[in-house]
Amino acid sequence: MIVYKIRNKNDPNKFLSGTPTYHSWDKTGRMFQTIGKIRTFLTNSLKGHNKNIGDWEVVEYELAELSVKGVHEMIKPEQIFKMLKK
Repeated sequence: MIVYKIRNKNDPNKFLSGTPTYHSWDKTGRMFQTIGKIRTFLTNSLKGHNKNIGDWEVVEYELAELSVKGVHEMIKPEQIFKMLKK
């Protein structure tokens, strides 16, 4: 699976989050799951007259499935015991 993020060219540790009208930068940023969604976001950002769009770059990531776990493996044992007592 391929996903996309927008990174700040001047600070490669910062990724764009927020909406096309409100932008903020952080270390995780917003992930776009299709090329269409990132294109729409960029188009709407341009309509908002964003002056810094030249400082952006699109980073493409390929995600791979590492393993499959049961739901019970992801819940803390204490929580499972609490649910079973009810």
